[in-house]
Amino acid sequence: MKMPNKQTTVKIAGVIAASFALVVSFQNCGKAGFDSSLDDSGDYGSLDAALTSKYGSQVANKISGIPFAFDGGFDQISYNSCAERTLSSSTAYYAIRAGAYMSQGITVQNSFYSYVDSNFSPIYPATSVTKSQYAEYLGDSPANINVMPTMAVRDRSNLTSVYSASGNLALNTDIVPMADVLSSSYIMESLLGAKGQMVRYFPFSTNSRTLEANLKFNSDQSISQSLRDILQLQGQLTMTYLNDATNIGSVVNSGSNNKASGYGRGYRMSFGQPLGIANGFSPLNVLHVLQEVDLNTGNVISASWNCNRRYKIYLAKDAALCPSHSASDIAGNATLRGEIEIVRRHFRADQWDVNVTNGCLVPKPTVASCYVENTVNNVAQGVEYNAAAACYNPLIGNVSSAYPNQIIPTKRCANYATICIKN
Repeated sequence: MKMPNKQTTVKIAGVIAASFALVVSFQNCGKAGFDSSLDDSGDYGSLDAALTSKYGSQVANKISGIPFAFDGGFDQISYNSCAERTLSSSTAYYAIRAGAYMSQGITVQNSFYSYVDSNFSPIYPATSVTKSQYAEYLGDSPANINVMPTMAVRDRSNLTSVYSASGNLALNTDIVPMADVLSSSYIMESLLGAKGQMVRYFPFSTNSRTLEANLKFNSDQSISQSLRDILQLQGQLTMTYLNDATNIGSVVNSGSNNKASGYGRGYRMSFGQPLGIANGFSPLNVLHVLQEVDLNTGNVISASWNCNRRYKIYLAKDAALCPSHSASDIAGNATLRGEIEIVRRHFRADQWDVNVTNGCLVPKPTVASCYVENTVNNVAQGVEYNAAAACYNPLIGNVSSAYPNQIIPTKRCANYATICIKN
């Protein structure tokens, strides 16, 4: 039997999924938007004959016992509440963007090295197991072959239930691969460079060279609110590992029947209005709390996340209210440069102007507006940037009972971008 190709890329043709269309009513989202028809485990039994043929039965059994080798996660996650039908095709907008830039990434766990060192002898004349040996055993290991990190929003109780705004589960839209197949020789060249290191950049990857991904879900405010409800109630952003070249929703796990368990990280979110503000009109479109979970154990990871970087998004015509920093301001202030660097990871300089001091972002004139402005008698009413003031919430609309004892506001409620950093 031929060994599986270590550089196998994910295929879409074999996907059989029955995704449910997202329910846009945020008052009763239930389990809408999750696809629960996907399998949760891979079958590695077919590898036994190939391993035996290559190594002999004794060594093949040891290779079959190699544990799952990879660990990793994100250190920056951003949420953007902008959601209009005009934004779906714009690269400047997303609902969630996550990546590893500082302390996180992908690593090969010490448990892998310990297992190999205990079960395999060095190849003469080497006196210890070599990098090439580690790479060969890792690449042939049934638990690790063809594993690829992916980002998606999944159900907390069933990781194979994947959130899809369209109802049609799609690779690179709802489930986004990152880096490349980790058992590929050109990826292992980076991963096995030094024991215990977190790798964030893969120069030889044929796909993304960084551990970074975007999820859209921003075609309208109702879908945006439903995403927030799902993330707050039963969903979570996840970094899991794809273990099947035909089933894009599957996740690598320990083989248990616990569908809530799998290798990787979960990121659970809590949303609200801007801190200290409660006007009763604005949507709950600011990310307040982010909690990281080890999906394999279900335990909360002790490292904390700081979500205090909140940026109000202005109309381009109101750019004077959010002036960008001058070159002299940036050159003379290391703290400011550090903050701008954080923002620029997720908000490109060719698409956004930023004022860190004022906490605001403005799309460039060539970028689509974050808002479809509310109009009265064909006159655009603009955006209410004062978070304490009453504002027009498109999720409420013109329902007068929602605005007791006052005229329905005309100015749109502001949208926000929240940036969370792992401490």
